[in-house]
Amino acid sequence: MGEREVKIVVVEDDTEISRLTLLLLQSEGFDCEAVYRGDDAVEVIRKVDPDVVILDVMLPGLSGIEVCAVIRDFYQGAVLMLTGRDDDITELASFKQGADDYVIKPIKPHLLLARIEALLKRTRVAPVEPLKGPMILGDMSVDAEKRSLHIGNEVVPLTSAEFDVLELLARHVGDIVSREACCEQLRGLSYDGLDRSIDMRVSSLRKKLGLNGDGGQRIITVRGRGYMLVKE
Repeated sequence: MGEREVKIVVVEDDTEISRLTLLLLQSEGFDCEAVYRGDDAVEVIRKVDPDVVILDVMLPGLSGIEVCAVIRDFYQGAVLMLTGRDDDITELASFKQGADDYVIKPIKPHLLLARIEALLKRTRVAPVEPLKGPMILGDMSVDAEKRSLHIGNEVVPLTSAEFDVLELLARHVGDIVSREACCEQLRGLSYDGLDRSIDMRVSSLRKKLGLNGDGGQRIITVRGRGYMLVKE
């Protein structure tokens, strides 16, 4: 899997599911560690700094969504939510707190591995040429190096996933960025026409950005084509 072993932390309170998941991942050469409680997971992730965190939603101590919210203050790796809950509210909450992918259990082993590989692919791609200084877009200042957003004099806190979307759109301000391009560049996946994760990230980001000086949305959806960050 590259020059070093990929580190994965599996946070799952069902010991049998955890055991089988670790066996699968270790058979593929991943360096894995199991955690069974949400409150324990935060410190393990801080200590290990894994490439990927596989995180169940229903956990003792802290829920998976709560864990995701806490670790996004210091963890920049990939978070894959693996859960038995198939509802839009939980899925949206996961993405709002910084999850990169959301998978419903049970999942076939080869599909889980494919999801992990897609997340890793996103982190392996050649870095985009760094920008010199922040991008000034009307009253917004987007600093890719510091991964920070200011609107006027206020700092707007964003999750890692939200900032990734904003940076991509900001680099193409005034142009339409297709869902296919978003999926490929942000998730390392081809768009299948059904994936809603990008839509959810854009929706969450749009709410945080608020309206522009003209009272319109800063990010618009162009039906059938994609998204555009509006020039001001």
